[in-house]
Amino acid sequence: MLFKLFRTRKGEAPELKSQRSSSWLESSLADLRKAEEMLAEDPDLSAFLAWQAARKAFKALEKKAGRRLSESSFVRLLEKFPEGQFALKPVKDAALFLDHFRRLAKHDDLFQEVNLGLGPLRREDARRVIEAARLLINFLEHRLK
Repeated sequence: MLFKLFRTRKGEAPELKSQRSSSWLESSLADLRKAEEMLAEDPDLSAFLAWQAARKAFKALEKKAGRRLSESSFVRLLEKFPEGQFALKPVKDAALFLDHFRRLAKHDDLFQEVNLGLGPLRREDARRVIEAARLLINFLEHRLK
């Protein structure tokens, strides 16, 4: 009886809001706004949220195309969608920059290594991540409409 509540009239499962492309894009834009708000107080978290926002925009593209890709590289994701073939150099550069950021963030212990003196991300570094994410998200947002 309970399962009847989750079926549509044709006997198919209903589409959940989280399965919609528009929901992922909204979440992406909200994360980008949050990243900008947090820039002054926590550049590390701000940069991570911006990267995550770009990833959610790609998830929106995956949902729209009805495909699931296990790729984590933004550059490779751009190549797998027809929309990426129309990307201009600044968009491709932004994808490459975010891929580099991800690789560095995976090894965040490098930033804390006293001998290297790198320390945490600065505001300027996080701002660059936010700008790259914004460029990529804007590109994908126009392709999703």
